[in-house]
Amino acid sequence: MKKVLVAGSTGYLGRYAVQEFKNRGYWVRALVRNSEKAKQPGSYFSPAIDTLADEIIVGDATKPETIAAACDGVDVVFSSLGMIKPDFVHTIFEVDYQANMNLLDVALKAKVKKFIYVSVFDAHRMMNIPNVQAHEKFVRELKAANIDSAIIRPNGFYSEIGQFVARASSGFMLMVGDGYQRSNPIHGADLAQVCVDAVDGTAKEVNVGGPEVFTYLEMVDLAIEIAQTKPIIFPLPLWAADVLVAGVGLFNRDVHDVALFATTLSRIDIVSPLYGTHRLRDFFMQCKTLVK
Repeated sequence: MKKVLVAGSTGYLGRYAVQEFKNRGYWVRALVRNSEKAKQPGSYFSPAIDTLADEIIVGDATKPETIAAACDGVDVVFSSLGMIKPDFVHTIFEVDYQANMNLLDVALKAKVKKFIYVSVFDAHRMMNIPNVQAHEKFVRELKAANIDSAIIRPNGFYSEIGQFVARASSGFMLMVGDGYQRSNPIHGADLAQVCVDAVDGTAKEVNVGGPEVFTYLEMVDLAIEIAQTKPIIFPLPLWAADVLVAGVGLFNRDVHDVALFATTLSRIDIVSPLYGTHRLRDFFMQCKTLVK
């Protein structure tokens, strides 16, 4: 039986990864910063992992001394560690780059056979964004390390658009840019399958997205249809969004970096290879149950 360490296991993708590894017969060790979070379901219907993982260990990958034994006895390390939103404690580079470097150092010392890492699809088109820079800096280190590896490059996650139905229900939605940019976000369960497949696969990089391609406008329209409302849609031109993002940067660099990601995606099509069975309409119908 192969043994795997899942880092980022209480994140949206990490929870589904724990579930998928376990479903495929792996022995699973989950690395968490807060053991209580492992007992609760995650965002947008991702599962609790306390009953899925064979072992849960508490450690903070930004503090190497707390993860010194994390990789002992495991064959594979899977990491989806990354800063989704500012925590006002760590910088993006401390999490997306340095925490993963700390994990890689531990994996090398433990002679782990393979390291699976989740970065970003089409990263080369978004190198103005600090968290993409941090991801790709680690990718370069991982490729140069003496360990077999695979880089998973997904499109956006369903969790990133989970608020659409709630916003439509609130009666107000913000439209950044013209809304014609296309993308194919992917459900966490579908992406987890791709990540686990990579363990025995030979591909060094795997590009992947969901099975449906939408413009931003089409996703907004679908959310409105499901919410059964007629919200006010406030248009925010890209030049105005840029001014706001720059202004935020004067006060908080972390919030600026996250906002910059959003404005960059509002400018370009991001369509990756289609994969999976989960449909956005079904996901939005689930999200409707969260609206109070």
